[in-house]
Amino acid sequence: MSTQPIARYLILVCLVLAAAEFSMRGPVRTLQFGSFTDFSGTYVASRQWISGANPYETNQFKQTWVAAGGEPFQGNRGSEANLRPAYPPSALPLLAPFACFRWLTARNLFLVSTVAMFPLLLWSALRLARLHWSDHRALLSCAFGFALAPWHAAIAWQSLSAPAIELAAIGTSLQSEVAGGLVTGLSLCLKPQLAVWFLLFDLAKKRWNRITWAFALFTLVTLVALVRMPSGWLHSYLENLRYFFAIGDVNDFTVHNPDRFELLNLQVIFYYLTRIYRIANILSWLSAAGLVFLWSRRKYQSDSAQLATIVLIGLLPVYQRIYNAGVIVLLLPYAIARWSEIRGKLLLAACSVFLIPGTAILQILYERHRISETVWNQSWWFNLFVGPHATWAVLAIVAILIFWRENSCAERDERVAKSFPIP
Repeated sequence: MSTQPIARYLILVCLVLAAAEFSMRGPVRTLQFGSFTDFSGTYVASRQWISGANPYETNQFKQTWVAAGGEPFQGNRGSEANLRPAYPPSALPLLAPFACFRWLTARNLFLVSTVAMFPLLLWSALRLARLHWSDHRALLSCAFGFALAPWHAAIAWQSLSAPAIELAAIGTSLQSEVAGGLVTGLSLCLKPQLAVWFLLFDLAKKRWNRITWAFALFTLVTLVALVRMPSGWLHSYLENLRYFFAIGDVNDFTVHNPDRFELLNLQVIFYYLTRIYRIANILSWLSAAGLVFLWSRRKYQSDSAQLATIVLIGLLPVYQRIYNAGVIVLLLPYAIARWSEIRGKLLLAACSVFLIPGTAILQILYERHRISETVWNQSWWFNLFVGPHATWAVLAIVAILIFWRENSCAERDERVAKSFPIP
């Protein structure tokens, strides 16, 4: 029997298993978590915005939440973070259609929308890499994408990063400049710190119309949001941001935050080295600026590699959580298509770090006292390499994409033909 049909059958089995894992660790866990997800805070903020109240006022949160059908804050249900919406005003009008429903209905609709857009994200990644969906390399890319742990976490916890990445990737891949710009603009409204790096790709490609349409939509939506804002909203918004970034709180990158390894930004590493907050920020931004400069000077043969590089660089200088590493899905078709090269193998090895929830496993071991306080907070090898291992994986991918020379198209096609004989 020919090995070609067997190989293709195995690829399809991997795809089905990965999709099943995606379903169980993503949307099924959302339903198991109950009321409180990352989306619940923004849902209440949007609901308050619709009524003309201050969307960032924490004193009104519980009343609005319970009135919408949310579970009361009792025992270990809910937290202080749930009471402090911190997404920008531009996100509120976009989420208003969900906020018109009671909480459980809104949660399920948001879940359906993010899950439904994920295949479109995979299609966008294939389109950028110029692979047809029926190609065996495309199927492998989809299987790898479904198996990525950051996407399981983003969808399970209903992070706005999920639709933001999906919309930005879809917008970038669309041929229509107007449609592409508008879809990317929707992502910009949800997560400016993610979407802006996709627009840098458009800037490098001199796709001015896309950039114009994206910022035009962002400006319009922001103005709509601000028109309905009551007085005092900015003070409440800034207060919420200060809470999240205060020393020891959930987004803090210093050793005072026991959850700091859930962050991808370089400040986690630089702070441990310097123990100076401002210096950690400066070094992170200088490192990112240097990488952006090198990226801008690099001549890429593939749009996938060029886009993935700048978006991954964008994870390093500003607050980004581990589930935002899901952007590596954009790189998978490119890496798999170059499996015959050392470059492709190294890229896939670095991407494989995100097939398991390594940071979550470390966190559980720490909470169960399998990792001591001394190791967690003082050990140099743990704080520089083991804890922030996901950051190092992102840096490795960026370094390979910037510094490793690409083979010519002719050389690559010849190697691909030998490595992937499946028709």
